[in-house]
Amino acid sequence: MDTTHKESLVEKAKAYQQKGDLANAEIFFSEALSNDPNSVEALSNLGMLYLMKGNAQQAIDSWQKALSLDPENLESLSNLGFICTQIQDFQNALIYLEKASKVAPERDDIGLQIAQIKTHFGQYDEAKGILKPFLYSEPLSQNSYLMMAQLELLTNNSAGAKSTLEQLLKKDPNLVEAMINLASILETEGKAEDAHNYLTQAAQKAPFHFQANLELGRFLGQNGQAEEGLTYLKKAVQIQPGDWGIHVHLGNTYQEIGDFDNTVNSYKKALSINPNDLGTRQNLSRVMSRFVPPWHLKMLADHERNDAFEQAIEKAIKAESVALDIGTGSGLLAMMAAKHGAQKVYACEQSKYIAEAAKENIGKNGYTEKIQLFQAKSTQLTANELDSKPNIIVAEIFDSGLLGEHAVPSFRHALESLCEEGTKVIPKAAEVKGKLLHAPKSSSVNPITKISGFDLSGFDQFRVPEEYITQNLSEVTHEFCSDEFKILDVDFENLWPAMAPNQCRRFDISVEINSSDPIHGVAFWFTLFMDDSITLSSAPGRKDNHWGQAVSFFNQPIIGSSGKKLKVTVNYTDTKIWFEDPQLV
Repeated sequence: MDTTHKESLVEKAKAYQQKGDLANAEIFFSEALSNDPNSVEALSNLGMLYLMKGNAQQAIDSWQKALSLDPENLESLSNLGFICTQIQDFQNALIYLEKASKVAPERDDIGLQIAQIKTHFGQYDEAKGILKPFLYSEPLSQNSYLMMAQLELLTNNSAGAKSTLEQLLKKDPNLVEAMINLASILETEGKAEDAHNYLTQAAQKAPFHFQANLELGRFLGQNGQAEEGLTYLKKAVQIQPGDWGIHVHLGNTYQEIGDFDNTVNSYKKALSINPNDLGTRQNLSRVMSRFVPPWHLKMLADHERNDAFEQAIEKAIKAESVALDIGTGSGLLAMMAAKHGAQKVYACEQSKYIAEAAKENIGKNGYTEKIQLFQAKSTQLTANELDSKPNIIVAEIFDSGLLGEHAVPSFRHALESLCEEGTKVIPKAAEVKGKLLHAPKSSSVNPITKISGFDLSGFDQFRVPEEYITQNLSEVTHEFCSDEFKILDVDFENLWPAMAPNQCRRFDISVEINSSDPIHGVAFWFTLFMDDSITLSSAPGRKDNHWGQAVSFFNQPIIGSSGKKLKVTVNYTDTKIWFEDPQLV
């Protein structure tokens, strides 16, 4: 056998492969194998060629044949591990990759793939153990540090994640990915200034880095600097126009500045790229529904609500009280605090037009000197902007489902960043309760399909999908299919820790059914505890209840019977409650 000739054929094939001439590469690999069917090098490289041509099975066959000749062939082992991962055959991927790692323990790319599979299986400690040696290897393995930081976050060790990223930045001060990831942690912890600094550094060091521009633009847009944020987001679009997420962030930021035409255009562009994204469809639907009749007048007409707030405010206000009214709207609660003796009241209202009306109301009632109005979200305020630290928070920022108007993150920010320790919140707490619901007429339009024999599904675009609706149950045909059950307790003065984006808390509840009617969903409502004795409820039956009730419809009605139990998964974040997987048990 002419070994030199065989090697020259393989080298020629590899040269063609590197140039992208796969046809000639395949000819020379085949000729080399014709001369020597046991050429492991030819088989291994031919497998990669098949993969480049999109023929995964031929690639697998070629690598497996190479391994039958040389069980420790590194490239065949690592490539089989990679392709098994891609087709989600994680068990076999792990077998191949662990063998490859024994052959080449210094290969961090192989170690990273193993750690990723361990992470997929929830074996976080094992994944950390695999990555740890690469943190001390040379050359520097940046990806090992980045993944270790992610694992620390997955195990609720944000301090460890920060430390890992800070160590990485000491070794590689220009690594943009580390800056972005560190900024994300700091932002979640409420350290906006530090997060801003890291994101700014990232964008300065890598002006054409897509993620750096996107994250800085998003951050600025969410923190009161939407115009500046748009500059970075538009740059990110130029870098990667096919990314649907950047168009979502553009839409969000345009919405912050009230440019609703561009908001709609951005959301529609995102959906043209990713038509199945529920969140974007919900965002677009919310913008499209902006012209529904305003709820402010109905809220002001809820005199029981107004009286409960005033009674609680009057009891709480002392001569030394400094109040913060979050989402002041008409200015009513701020003026109540001023009327009952607060030495100073700060009021926040993010809507320009509503803030202007509130300012007019405050002036007409003679409280201009006592009430300072900020046209901003309360979460955009800093302690330096307030002459005195508030010691009372008053707010009515609740929707029918309690959390939808961002009460929790607003209270958390105010308590942590603006107010004195021991600040009172009015209301101090809330309890969410509900009942299983039979509502045949309401369910017929959630979603909208056929009405009176006609297909009206084209109208479903005006409904926000998979989200609870607000319904005054006294006005619609319905029956309850269970007794009242507790869903959630919320202590506004001692809130749960902030959750990372796209995370939620969940738990199962089991509810006894007391009806044979089809169950269409869950109706739920809340009781506000204004203080230790004053309460206010949104439950069915209270007249002039401006909140109404929240109704979350199941995808399909559940047919149960009295005495049976329905298990439902309750999910909640800082801003919403929803229900999944209803099952009879």
